[in-house]
Amino acid sequence: MKRKLFQRLLTSFIAIILGVTSLLMNPTDKMSAIYLFIAGTIILIASITIYLRKSEKEDDLSKEYDERDALIEGQAANIAMQCISSLIIILLFLSNFIVLSVKAVLLLLLLALFILNIVTKFFYERVL
Repeated sequence: MKRKLFQRLLTSFIAIILGVTSLLMNPTDKMSAIYLFIAGTIILIASITIYLRKSEKEDDLSKEYDERDALIEGQAANIAMQCISSLIIILLFLSNFIVLSVKAVLLLLLLALFILNIVTKFFYERVL
């Protein structure tokens, strides 16, 4: 599987920078800036420890990326795409009768995408 060290480090540095900048620009709202700074440091520490643990395990195992992993990712992406497209159609139908905010719909789509992708990968790893 791919390492996501760069994305985790980038996210943690952005959170830390946003926390410090928010604290410097708006000193009246200190709590949200401090929470953002703490979240960034926690993500940074977690990403470094995960990277070090994975590098130790990969030295012992040295597993190659095989066809089974590609099949699992392809099937998971296919099912997630079908479910997301059907969810979009349902939301489009509901928007004719109910007023839906754009933020709520996008949040629902993103959550559904993440959850479906994780669940389908877990399911296909068990089945195949």
